[in-house]
Amino acid sequence: MRIAGYIRVSTEEQAEKGFSLDEQRERLISYCKAMGWPTPTIYEDDGYSAKDLRRPELTRLLGDVKTEKYTLIITTKLDRLSRRLFDILSVIDYLEKHNCSYVSASESFDTTTPAGRMTLQMLGMVAEFERERISERVRDNMRAIARKGEKIISRPCYGYNVKNGIMEINIEEALVVKQMAKWALEGHGAWDIAKRLNDRGIATKDGKQWHDRVVRALLKRETLVGDFVYNRTYRKGTRIFTRPEEEWIRIENHHDPILDRDTFDAIQKIFQSRKQSASRYVDETNYLLTGLLVCTHCGGKMVGRKDSKKGSNQVYYRYVCNTYMKKGGCFFHHLHRDDIESTVINEIKKITTANANNLEIAVVKSNAEKRADKDTIHDKLKKLDMKAQRQIEAYEDELITAHDLKKAKERIEKDRHLLMEQLRELEKSDKDNGGEIVQKKAKRLIDDVLSLDRAKAKNAIRQLIHHIDITNATDVVITWHAD
Repeated sequence: MRIAGYIRVSTEEQAEKGFSLDEQRERLISYCKAMGWPTPTIYEDDGYSAKDLRRPELTRLLGDVKTEKYTLIITTKLDRLSRRLFDILSVIDYLEKHNCSYVSASESFDTTTPAGRMTLQMLGMVAEFERERISERVRDNMRAIARKGEKIISRPCYGYNVKNGIMEINIEEALVVKQMAKWALEGHGAWDIAKRLNDRGIATKDGKQWHDRVVRALLKRETLVGDFVYNRTYRKGTRIFTRPEEEWIRIENHHDPILDRDTFDAIQKIFQSRKQSASRYVDETNYLLTGLLVCTHCGGKMVGRKDSKKGSNQVYYRYVCNTYMKKGGCFFHHLHRDDIESTVINEIKKITTANANNLEIAVVKSNAEKRADKDTIHDKLKKLDMKAQRQIEAYEDELITAHDLKKAKERIEKDRHLLMEQLRELEKSDKDNGGEIVQKKAKRLIDDVLSLDRAKAKNAIRQLIHHIDITNATDVVITWHAD
């Protein structure tokens, strides 16, 4: 049995209730001893509330659970994990998926027993029922408000602002919308319009660059002609679906328009006529290097694209800069699929026969257990500085005692020492030649790389290669995985 204990205390709890990390730690150790279990490894979050699950040590613990480092997680009380039932159930469900049980030392909540699992299932059903009821009430209220049309409850599209629940034209954005419509009527496609906007430094409402898809979606919105449409889509998991049109809530002439209806209808006809029967983007299994090729000019990916000349049956398979394709940025440059894939496969074959001691290649090393790179460690060090400052402020405000402050400083310095050790190890490993590791992997995977099953070949290549830098569509530099 491999046990981890999780303890947590917020600054407010220290001041108001006298909760102590030391007390929780001793209680967990005593409980495990009484049960005849081994001493737990303790993860502690000092000064973090239970309002959500965004806590550094809890995140690290859940990451270790994923690697099956532990078979049991224990806390003194359920509320040490979270004060929200939904979060508690989410964490316990996560533990169950990774063959790990959960025990609360105070509340006889133990998912290792049939009674504990039954309790969990009952709590889950109650929580799910309550969530659905709340969601249903919210949806009904939102639809009722939308039908009245008196108050805008959705986010405004580009060209409009919402002030006190009223849709108002944003003059600066409206002028851009009119220009976009003018370009569309002149025959410019969505991609060309996005490029023109990006070249002029005009950003979307979110401050991002324009894409052809975003341009097309905006110029199709009835909002631009003064109509209000609600309940068009719904979300299921991470996907968004469109409801049948009869379920939409539509109010015509709801607010001031930016475009007249004739212009709007003409643009829809243009978009419809340009709609292609088949996409130029094909099944990604046809492209072995999807997600690996990086354009060094803009930092974007190079994606697979299928083209053919008019009047010809000849088809071209190429990798093209995605920044150019989607935003009109960078510049047009491409690689023929078969040429670059053959180059990469030949490099893999060379590695299998080369002298490992003389194999000088660029590698990226990652620690499979800690998953910490330099940027992550530096970020953690910054958070430790912030944590130390919070403890000092709490002491100055007399929320914690000098003893608590000293203990907190000791824990922070201990964490800082461990992070600095990790950083030094990473810097040392960067200097080592990972050629031998890459060669062993290449020899093991070479049959899959050369397989006629392109899905199998693609998966093998991704295990060997971290990324491939492409410059001027001619210079190729491969960086390999060495983990």
